[in-house]
Amino acid sequence: MAGFVPLHSGFIDPWSLPLLAVITIAAAGTAVLLGLAIGAFVQRQSRPYLLVVAALAALFGRSAVAGITIVGLFSQAEHHLLEHGLDIILVALVIAAVYHSRTISNETNLDT
Repeated sequence: MAGFVPLHSGFIDPWSLPLLAVITIAAAGTAVLLGLAIGAFVQRQSRPYLLVVAALAALFGRSAVAGITIVGLFSQAEHHLLEHGLDIILVALVIAAVYHSRTISNETNLDT
């Protein structure tokens, strides 16, 4: 097992320009989406919108974890644990938002 490199941890230089560009673009794009989602939540004040805001915050957290790892504050093991933990949170929040929206629409249809 000499020379074994788990997953992608040894293939990209952490200070490579393409990696920094991708993380920066991902963080900026997610921040814009998060801002729009917060605006929509403030306007609608509903639980599904809040769940979407939380899911996008988890997505933004992934970019933050990548950036913090590049600076050296997280090890690769911590990076992967946090990144995949945020994946689980993100998926759970999206499923909860969809489930809650479907439940509300079914209840509304019964009243009409």
